[in-house]
Amino acid sequence: MSIKLPKLTAATVVLGVLLSSSLYGGEGSGGGGGFLCGVNRVDLTHLKAELRNKGFGSLKSKNTFFGGSGYGLIKGKIIIAGEGGSFTQEVVGDTAKARLSGGYGFFDVGRVIFSKGGWRLFPFIGIGGGGFNLRIVERGPIPTFDELLQNPGWEVNLTAAGFLFNFGIGLDYWLVIGGDEGGEGGLLFGMRAGYIVSPSNADWKMADTDVLGGPDIRLSGPYIHLIFGGAGRER
Repeated sequence: MSIKLPKLTAATVVLGVLLSSSLYGGEGSGGGGGFLCGVNRVDLTHLKAELRNKGFGSLKSKNTFFGGSGYGLIKGKIIIAGEGGSFTQEVVGDTAKARLSGGYGFFDVGRVIFSKGGWRLFPFIGIGGGGFNLRIVERGPIPTFDELLQNPGWEVNLTAAGFLFNFGIGLDYWLVIGGDEGGEGGLLFGMRAGYIVSPSNADWKMADTDVLGGPDIRLSGPYIHLIFGGAGRER
């Protein structure tokens, strides 16, 4: 299974934006979305060990995560959402450096269990996909264009991807700054916390060719994300 990280996360964010703008219809319906940032922890135990054995620095399990989120609110109760984003970190060895990028996207469904004023609390579950890209390049002085043509050096790009499940809880505050008889709009401040489950080990590939003997790597782990954006709802 091959998942391109930029396409994956972009698709889920677009889905969220579409939901936030289209799921109006009935009192209490609306939507919102915005920029997402936070931290997550992923299971890099085996990959970290493999890289350290080859002289690279140690990967960090905790990552800074950036992305986007959007959702629609139906009848003030049901939440349909899309979210996605990515993270990157780099470690250096004696003769090469490795850059690990990871990302995921989800389609989420939730239900509001508490609503008062501008506050909403809701548990949600999601299904989606995610993956890693490991880029290893030879270290050396910055080359000229002619030198690259004469001696390209070497570079390895490995990918691993799989299906994911998302179990979390969200808390939003809508700060109303304007409206009319049909509805109102304003700023959205939100928080998401939960746990991502990767039911199986991701398969390593290089240029769509299977790579055997790769370390077990999963996007499983806890996360906490903050959201800042805009929202609107019908009266």
